[in-house]
Amino acid sequence: MISGGGLAEIVPLFFSNSTTKPIEGLRTYSALELEGRDIYIREGCNVCHSQMIRPFRAETERYGHYSTANEHVWEHPFLWGSKRTGPDLARVGGRYSDDWHRAHLYNPRDVVP
Repeated sequence: MISGGGLAEIVPLFFSNSTTKPIEGLRTYSALELEGRDIYIREGCNVCHSQMIRPFRAETERYGHYSTANEHVWEHPFLWGSKRTGPDLARVGGRYSDDWHRAHLYNPRDVVP
């Protein structure tokens, strides 16, 4: 039953335009962006800042709009996880100062309770 239900939920996603077709204007990453992504993975940032689709009201009020599958169709490996302690970093760029980021990297709870 579980396998059948899982197949019934997952297989149609392989044929859905909302999960397989990139959004308009999506481009591949530059070399510098790819290097940043590698560091993001290496340092384990994706553990707390996973890009999981979570369209819950409390989540969007706290962290802002969520990522969608068609924004990440070219990403391998996918960085989606089951935990989202912090915001989806795809939506945060330019919001905080360099000093804030330094403090966050030393001890995240100093800047965000």
